[in-house]
Amino acid sequence: MNQNDHNFMKLEQGVRRLSAAYRDIIKEKKTLEKEVEALNKKLSVMQSEALTMRNDNERLRMASALLGDTNHRRLMKTRVNKLIKELDVCIAQIKNDKK
Repeated sequence: MNQNDHNFMKLEQGVRRLSAAYRDIIKEKKTLEKEVEALNKKLSVMQSEALTMRNDNERLRMASALLGDTNHRRLMKTRVNKLIKELDVCIAQIKNDKK
């Protein structure tokens, strides 16, 4: 076997190894893409659950304040005052629009 045949065989083996490595990388990429998709779905569900829990927590705080819990009474007063101020602003805007 001459030098050219030997070099050609080495080149062919290298191409086969590269081709096999490429196929392995493609498989790994697909697997990782599926994993990313699953994790994104899980993240979305967890964010939704966290939002629901925050809303539930806020409702429980308000209910506790309404029932007379001293720890949450200040929170409720602040919230009611904020709503009153927003209503005052709305009323003022309506009065200005009528003029």
